[in-house]
Amino acid sequence: MSGWLRRLHADEAGVSLSELLVAMSVAMVILVAVGGFFTATLRAGSTNTTSDQNSRSASIVMNSVTRYIHAASLLPKSDGSYAAALTEAGPTRVTFYAYINLDGNSTDKPVQIRYSVNAAKRIVLDQWDGTVSNGFWTFPPTTQTPARSMVVGGPVASPTSDGDPLFEYLGADGNDLPIQTDGTLATSQFGNVRAVRVNLELGSSTPGLPGNTHIQNTLYLFNVVYGTSTGGSS
Repeated sequence: MSGWLRRLHADEAGVSLSELLVAMSVAMVILVAVGGFFTATLRAGSTNTTSDQNSRSASIVMNSVTRYIHAASLLPKSDGSYAAALTEAGPTRVTFYAYINLDGNSTDKPVQIRYSVNAAKRIVLDQWDGTVSNGFWTFPPTTQTPARSMVVGGPVASPTSDGDPLFEYLGADGNDLPIQTDGTLATSQFGNVRAVRVNLELGSSTPGLPGNTHIQNTLYLFNVVYGTSTGGSS
């Protein structure tokens, strides 16, 4: 009788401590695996969402820059010569004259445009209106407050993950014009610019981050005469 009771109690002993530890370990492995998969899925979804947002923002920036740089123009002077279209050319800043009909007025009026990167690493569009005298236009220095200013998009990384600055300047032969040690173009080279290459990496000021959008476009100065050394009319 006592032997039968001992066997009965042994059958009712349940799970041993070692078996419980093994079961808990297996459960933990499963939980960690499921949690890791869930986290990876969320991270991938977040990255895709960020990439989509950055792609749209980069498209807006590039469309804005394209519109204005394509309209960059020489500025007629009272002595019969022409001022170069560009008045400033740096790795993160470009300033130029452009004829753009912004208000629907039939009269062509030039404006001075600047694209630059501010302290928050966002691209800013500034515009100065000119003053006309005897049919010739002059503009205030860019140290004066612009007539209009807006943040177009960002943040951007310059240099990009490829090591390229936001703006590069090309001559009539399609090659990069030589730059100074600070990355800017010498004033004497302004008249030689025939295109601006825009290297846009948008999403973060840190190049190469996941989710950044990186696009490049070469924008030609269609209103500047090709084949001249000064950018003036031949």
